[in-house]
Amino acid sequence: MSTSQGAPGSSPPRRTRGRPRTPGAEQRIIDAALEEYGEHGWSGFTMDGVARRAGVGKSTVYLRWQDKDSLLTDAVSTHSGDLGDVDTGSLRGDLHALAVNLFRHYRDPAGWAVLRVIVDTAGAPQRLGGFAEAVTDVQAGFLEQIVARAVQRGELSAPDRAPVIGQCVYGSVLAQNLTLRLDGRSLDDAEIDERASALVTLVLEGAGA
Repeated sequence: MSTSQGAPGSSPPRRTRGRPRTPGAEQRIIDAALEEYGEHGWSGFTMDGVARRAGVGKSTVYLRWQDKDSLLTDAVSTHSGDLGDVDTGSLRGDLHALAVNLFRHYRDPAGWAVLRVIVDTAGAPQRLGGFAEAVTDVQAGFLEQIVARAVQRGELSAPDRAPVIGQCVYGSVLAQNLTLRLDGRSLDDAEIDERASALVTLVLEGAGA
């Protein structure tokens, strides 16, 4: 006689991980993760805190992410994924659009969390997690694509300028946003456009483009 029960002493079937079943939960959790990190940093970041902020149970978070490193990796990748997805047809246009996107990104809570990831990682005595590398990988990929197109169009003579150009653009925007936060200021869109234009002009003059 067959039975649906397993053999005595056997372990129950393991539950596989999947996406949160609560409608809209995944985006709420990702947003909550960045807000939580922006307020508390790595040392104060917990899955419990993310669940409370997102308004879901902790089990819903763990259905999709096994730990806070995997959650943060997805969160920073999601919110950084389209920053450099620009193709205006010129190097100046691409760098200007990238700078504008970065200024706007760091102005928002999610962007501040990503910026804090960078600062925390730089100051940590040991590796914090894969989420920090996700930020660096995304940014490096954007610049490689922008510079490669510029080389094909004849605007740059060699692709080896990508690291320096990237450091100038990302470094300047990051430093300016840190200064703005210290001063309690936030740029409007017109000010962002003005700063982006000045930055790109300086970078291109230095790169001989």
